[in-house]
Amino acid sequence: MLIETSGEALTGVMVVEVPQWQGSFSETAPRLREGAARLAAMIPAAERVRVDVGPTLAETAERTRTVLSCVRDRFVVTVGGGCGVALSPVAEALRRYGDRLAVVWCDAHGDLNTPDSSPSGSFDGMVVRTLLGDGLPELVPDRTLSPGQVVFAGTRALDPAEHSYAGHHQLHMPDLSDLVEEVGKTAAEAVHLHIDLDVLDPRRFSEVGAPEPGGVPPEEFIARIAALAERFEIVGLSLAGYRPVQLGENALLATFVPELVRICRASSARQIELRAARAWPAPVIREHRGWLFRCTPGVSRKRSNSALPPLQPALELDAVGSFYRDRGMPSQVQVSPAEHHRELDALLEARGYRLGGETVVLKAATDTVIAATAATLTADVADDPHRWLDAFAELDGSTDAFLVGQEIISRIPAPVAFLSVVRDGRVDGLGLFAADSGWAGVFCMVTRPEARRRGVATTLLGAGARWASTQGIQRMYLQVEKDNEAARRLYAGIGFTHSHSYHYRTRP
Repeated sequence: MLIETSGEALTGVMVVEVPQWQGSFSETAPRLREGAARLAAMIPAAERVRVDVGPTLAETAERTRTVLSCVRDRFVVTVGGGCGVALSPVAEALRRYGDRLAVVWCDAHGDLNTPDSSPSGSFDGMVVRTLLGDGLPELVPDRTLSPGQVVFAGTRALDPAEHSYAGHHQLHMPDLSDLVEEVGKTAAEAVHLHIDLDVLDPRRFSEVGAPEPGGVPPEEFIARIAALAERFEIVGLSLAGYRPVQLGENALLATFVPELVRICRASSARQIELRAARAWPAPVIREHRGWLFRCTPGVSRKRSNSALPPLQPALELDAVGSFYRDRGMPSQVQVSPAEHHRELDALLEARGYRLGGETVVLKAATDTVIAATAATLTADVADDPHRWLDAFAELDGSTDAFLVGQEIISRIPAPVAFLSVVRDGRVDGLGLFAADSGWAGVFCMVTRPEARRRGVATTLLGAGARWASTQGIQRMYLQVEKDNEAARRLYAGIGFTHSHSYHYRTRP
């Protein structure tokens, strides 16, 4: 196993290279080893692991699972090799997300054969069926997918047995234009995305084992995946099927692959930001071509008075300016995730938008926070949110705290927990926890100055995590100013890790 790190990287991205080619019996299969190496090299990842191929497919799958089981808080891109390399990352995602997972299988072929039905005997054509529980016993994962958890995209060449299975189980096989809607039918909270490069139009890219006519143009494919990432968190990506013919780098893939990874990596941040937008609801919200324009008259908080761009933004800066100018306010954009929107950020700077409000977003598993917060104090859930809001106006100390409570906090949709630490009849600390689709956001953490460093914040976070657990929430997020080192140390000690960053660009 080879492990490498790189300073030029997409934050939090790890590449697992599995140069497995033995799942295919075609004469060109050995080229998959070189294809895996080239794909891995195209991804600007912080960390790379190359898995040594074992003497059997089962051994390689076990080695890959061992690597993946140790990965936490990183977005993993598994590259092959043949489609068989997706077996382990999907199995690991199933272990973590269970019924909340959907697998989007982008492939010209269904990969739905069994050893008995396969015309070729190649395992790469059996991977999905194996994940569904119908394969070689040594390769079937402990937990298997149900047919309703798999959505096929770009699939256009099925063998007779695959046709029969797909029809019997009414598998999701939508047009690519209907992909987001179809994934929505699975009720998934998380998506593993697998891509065999033969999904692409062979007139544009044909260095695959079995090119099929009628594929997807690369630009359209990127746009459809961006739409998927706007709606769902993509928790893992596997890429396979590249059989290089040319000696030089493939120019199309050199652009296509990094952009694909950037979009998928940003999907988690996007889902957090959409939840944060709902949890901090501006009274005036306008949606415009994927942008959210937010306005809260009388309140100075940037989040409730800024435009939030989509992952693939149309450059709507004139519309942004018009929206805020009509309301007598400065034009303001929340550049989030900052790591993804570098081109947008550069354009804003060139147009005179000033930088401010640099913020880091942290995330943690709820059970991790619970385990790290054995409280010495007691936190109470407020029976009367109005009394909590009065205490917030006092402790926050800002001139608009009362309006923030009335115009924003009082409008946060349930379920919400208003927590406080009270000692000797005095409120020493406050926190607000808002639950939404598997995540709990932490807001309004404030401690009375003379009560700091006495465990108030830790108590609030622990109580909030325990409340979140009762709501079935498994993950939490919070925002902290970039230069607030003391708070960042506190959160790190409790188990919060980096998700993404954002900042604001403002023009009067």
